[in-house]
Amino acid sequence: MSDDTPSSPAQPSSFVALCGRIFHADPEFFLQVEYRGQIIYLCTEACLGAFLSDPARFIFVHRKTFQPRSDEE
Repeated sequence: MSDDTPSSPAQPSSFVALCGRIFHADPEFFLQVEYRGQIIYLCTEACLGAFLSDPARFIFVHRKTFQPRSDEE
């Protein structure tokens, strides 16, 4: 017996950029950097530039959305 039911399209993955914006898309298509062992997603090149110029300050400003790994606290 064959299953003729159409398969539902795959739902895009979701992720939160460091600024707090939620994206329903593949995170591989967004800018990303590694910081203290974590991958951080950024939504624009302007944010990437700001992050690269002073990562600690950028993280401080966006600290509500940055979740450090439990072994770093």
